[in-house]
Amino acid sequence: MMEFALTAGCKVNLYLDIVGIRPDGYHEIESLFYPLPAPCDTLLVREGESGFSLSCSDPSLATDANIVSRAYRLFAETTGFAPDVFVHIQKRIPMGAGLGGGSSDAAAFLLWLNGRAGEKALAAGELAEAALSLGADVPFFLVNQPAWITGIGERIEPILCDLGDTLVLLICPPLRVDTGWAYGRWDEVHVGGPRSRKKLTPHPPLTRKFCFTNPSALWNAFENVVFQEFPLLRDIKSDVMRHGAKGCVMSGTGSTLVALFDAPEDALSCARRLHAAGCGCHAVKSGREFSLES
Repeated sequence: MMEFALTAGCKVNLYLDIVGIRPDGYHEIESLFYPLPAPCDTLLVREGESGFSLSCSDPSLATDANIVSRAYRLFAETTGFAPDVFVHIQKRIPMGAGLGGGSSDAAAFLLWLNGRAGEKALAAGELAEAALSLGADVPFFLVNQPAWITGIGERIEPILCDLGDTLVLLICPPLRVDTGWAYGRWDEVHVGGPRSRKKLTPHPPLTRKFCFTNPSALWNAFENVVFQEFPLLRDIKSDVMRHGAKGCVMSGTGSTLVALFDAPEDALSCARRLHAAGCGCHAVKSGREFSLES
């Protein structure tokens, strides 16, 4: 039996704004998605089993409702390709953290299925359309490079964006933020529709430029409502900015915070302090996982 190890990385939002609400209730966004190699999930795929079966390092996730299970059924229904496979997911990306872990798992598995489907394989556009039906972030992970995201997440414009030697510290507090709750709360606060876009960013080209000012001017429209409900996140952000970060922003609807450091020693000191307070920390530098052990 053949076995394959698929790596599913995560993403962070360096910029996220809500710019419209569609009649169907979906929110239109503008966001800069940036992929990171850590933390990552690993999918172990073994061919030759009977039908499809799934296990997970978190047993509560090994269900038919898991997005990987749904990706298998969707691909089979769309293409007629339904191989006999067993999938084990080793979870390392925190859930409810704004890092897109489930979407990344689904994208990695869809790409694997498409690569094995032969003549039944989908064209890139068809695969992206199928992926969107699983979740708004899934198409991004098919591309998996920095991108400007608009619409409900389906319009993906890859961009040249490199954080260079900047150390990216991901801070994962011991709490989860439900995405549905965050959007609902944002709606309650912004009765009558989204507020006008920030004056510093009157149209998309300037918005993108705003993301890369020095020091970094990062933005997330959800921070106001999420920080009200979870003041710990505001406290962590304030602490990080007082200890050497040149920028810090919440990713997605939270709860992960993304901090940018020029000096690795400042990031290490910050990570040690936050770890002692119960936060998980991961670091990336120059496109690779950076060890926080010292």
